[in-house]
Amino acid sequence: MKRMIVFLSILSLSISACNALSPTPTPAVLADSFFSGYAFVDANGNGQIDSADTPLKDAIFIVQLEGGAEFGGLTDESGNAFVLIPAAVAYPVTLMMKPPAESAFTLIGPPSIVLQEIASEKATFLFASK
Repeated sequence: MKRMIVFLSILSLSISACNALSPTPTPAVLADSFFSGYAFVDANGNGQIDSADTPLKDAIFIVQLEGGAEFGGLTDESGNAFVLIPAAVAYPVTLMMKPPAESAFTLIGPPSIVLQEIASEKATFLFASK
């Protein structure tokens, strides 16, 4: 009987040790996609983005995925808009910017920016008064 108890104790410790050494599965990494766009008003009318241009608040930044789904956001006081898509996306991705609703601004360029891969450069759009 004593041998049986010792045997069961050793067996129990062995099973516990094996379970402790077993690797636990790592949860899958969720990849989010982050996009940013910048809107400026062509203050000096030269058709180019430069230091004289001012940020445009409430412009509508749109990220269009390959299948046609769209995500959007509004620019802040600094002319910046950020869109977070809670999933990895397939490229190409098209970035667009529209003037603020019921505003006196029109987009003068570019009409859209197509990203073939993750970009490190800013997506910048220029507007002019109508």
